[in-house]
Amino acid sequence: MVVLVLCSAHGAPGVTTTALALVRAWAAARAGRRVLLVDADPAGSDLTAGPLLATPVEDLGLLSLVMGRGQITAEAVVHASVALDEDAARMVLPGASDTRQSRSLSEMWPGLGAALQDLSDRGVDVVVDAGRLGHRHEPTALLSAADVVAVVFTPDVPAQLHATAAARALIGLRPGRAAPVGVLVGTTGTGADTIAAAMGLTAVVPIAHDARTARDLATGTVHGRWADRSALLRSATALARRIEVWAPTPAGARS
Repeated sequence: MVVLVLCSAHGAPGVTTTALALVRAWAAARAGRRVLLVDADPAGSDLTAGPLLATPVEDLGLLSLVMGRGQITAEAVVHASVALDEDAARMVLPGASDTRQSRSLSEMWPGLGAALQDLSDRGVDVVVDAGRLGHRHEPTALLSAADVVAVVFTPDVPAQLHATAAARALIGLRPGRAAPVGVLVGTTGTGADTIAAAMGLTAVVPIAHDARTARDLATGTVHGRWADRSALLRSATALARRIEVWAPTPAGARS
């Protein structure tokens, strides 16, 4: 089972879109596995104003876990999450609605990290949207504890330079663990292996730049099989299938 944390180093390259696409593609990529999306972006959630707009979340999400003042357990995480389908194969744990609420979440990250690992061990894969690195209330404990960390970036040179610096910082944060994976939004003339070697990443995997499907994911209006055949969802499925390769074995590097 896997806990994957997605983050970015600069700007808004598409971390949330990638996370939503992965969760949508999970069933096709990892048959029989449930998945939980954790909205841990300290800059504020895009989900409550998009895919979860019509869902009452006042008593759910990360803030409900904080206000419960009890131990954060796998069961509590599931109870605070929103099911996206009837059998709860896909779930979302909503985050803070704006950055002012993120301060109250800072002390919960270590406990949440342990609960997510427990949840993963019980058969629920986890995808965490950690937003942009460097925020004062960054979920550092989640980045440290994750099985796999992926840095999302775009093909332009400044973005690659920022992502390279982020990869180095994450390697320092996770001693003895594999280097981050790169998720490249769009295309470039340089091969993925060459980019990965230059940036010090374990691998670089492309995610299609697909404005229509990205918009529909962001607004919660993805319907019909056409979406699953879109470039974005097909590339997300390919990424989800590779995640297990990068995760430590059960006797491996989890701490």
